[in-house]
Amino acid sequence: MGILEKLFFAAGCLSFVGTATGASGGPAGETRDSVVQHTSIYFSRGNGEWIEKSEYRRAGGFLRWALENPEPMIRLVGWSDGTGSEEFNKRLSLRRAVTLSRYLVRKGVAAGRITTEGRGVDTGAANDSVARRVDMVGWLPAAVSSQAPRPSVTKPQETDTVRTDANASGATVRKEEQRPEPRQTAETPPQAGEQTVPGPHAVPPRWNVGLNAGIPFFWGDMISMSADKTYVGFAAGVQGGYHISDLLAVSLSVDYARGKLGARDYARDYLLAPDGMTGYVPQQQSMQRYGDLCSKVSLVNVGLSLDVNMNRIFSQRAAEHRFTVWVSPTVYGQFFSADIYTKADDKRYSDGTTKPCGLSLGLGGALSLRYRVAREVDLHLKNSLFWMTDNRFDGIRTIFGKTKHNAAWIPQIGVVWNIR
Repeated sequence: MGILEKLFFAAGCLSFVGTATGASGGPAGETRDSVVQHTSIYFSRGNGEWIEKSEYRRAGGFLRWALENPEPMIRLVGWSDGTGSEEFNKRLSLRRAVTLSRYLVRKGVAAGRITTEGRGVDTGAANDSVARRVDMVGWLPAAVSSQAPRPSVTKPQETDTVRTDANASGATVRKEEQRPEPRQTAETPPQAGEQTVPGPHAVPPRWNVGLNAGIPFFWGDMISMSADKTYVGFAAGVQGGYHISDLLAVSLSVDYARGKLGARDYARDYLLAPDGMTGYVPQQQSMQRYGDLCSKVSLVNVGLSLDVNMNRIFSQRAAEHRFTVWVSPTVYGQFFSADIYTKADDKRYSDGTTKPCGLSLGLGGALSLRYRVAREVDLHLKNSLFWMTDNRFDGIRTIFGKTKHNAAWIPQIGVVWNIR
């Protein structure tokens, strides 16, 4: 630890004692609150929602002390570096303190013992890494510290230098040296015989599941936005994902879509035989105009995606954003079924000769806009656009063989639940 950091640490503790009591002079055990425990938990830039994995043991050590010593009060003071506006840093520093408060309460510490405060930018910190922290302070009110037995001090859980001072009341003050830089390596395994307290989650929610609903639009030999009308179908699906990092995720989706297709404007006079073959001039077999027919298509669409958080590409503080944009290149496995019907009486026209392939491949992706309504819940608008290799997906074939304009667009709205 550098000299500046030691001076800063000492000044912080003195400031806390003076602020907590408002007293001046006199024996510390009688007129001043007594600090009996102090730990600092460090955060990465922009993070106020979870505790870093590198800080598990420090947070766990303070938790153990709090559970073993129910008398002292606990004050959590959050700080931030100078990145961003003053208002933003005030809110961020408070969120960091609240995050640690929730952790302590969830692990069994009485909520009535804890107060939280966000002080914003720490202008006196040696560097930004030291500034991004929460000071966790255990203290005894003056009236209690002069009577209560000395609280136990837990065994240090870190290899940091630890020094203990005795204040005027005889209470032992444990002060952990602050590090100039937060650790980015994996958690150090506990030493032999050493007990550890399970730490909080160190990363954003890893898993998510979602439900979606929307409207499919198909383009093939017939199309959803036909010459005479636009046919509105329906689509519904589920999805699940895993966050590799705050930039990348992988997801699996399964959607069912159903819709109608009609003739394009230039193709209304094309002729279609019951076996699904298209003709362009009258022939001997019975045929009907494209304009008098429609195709009913259903699709089971299974997609495997690599999801890219675009916010993270342009901002280091993407975790703080309520709105996020995701781009998801996707490979699809597709199962189609289709039949041709007459518009006039909605009777089946096709004889089943021309059928879609069993399993076909689709290539495309999705563009999603997500809005975080709560830590566990996101709303999203998802637009999937993909090309289909099944040339008979609409129950129609032509003398030209395969065409390259078979595509689908499925706009959906949905909800996503984030799971630890």
